[in-house]
Amino acid sequence: MKKLKIFTAVVALAFLSLSFTSTTAETKKELHDQIVELIGDSSQTLADINLDAEITFTLNDKSEIVVVSVKSDNTIVDNFIKSKLNYKKVNVKALNPGKMYRLPLKVVST
Repeated sequence: MKKLKIFTAVVALAFLSLSFTSTTAETKKELHDQIVELIGDSSQTLADINLDAEITFTLNDKSEIVVVSVKSDNTIVDNFIKSKLNYKKVNVKALNPGKMYRLPLKVVST
């Protein structure tokens, strides 16, 4: 449970620097909450891993996240993020389909 809280906090901090040009704080919070929910508990998969990653994604016309790339030195993290986020629907109306978004992510094991 502690790992989940730390991972969620790290994802929350990462979203502060999520690249949006014309979105409101409320829109960022909505997307943040939905992605944290989609990633869920990572304590089993990402145990004892410390790393930085950057997720580049877009939204398709069905409001599904399409992960374009995950830049990290660990293929476990790449596969984990892609399996958790790819083609999962988010309900945020103010985002533009086809626009690229970047999410820095820091994973810290405890």
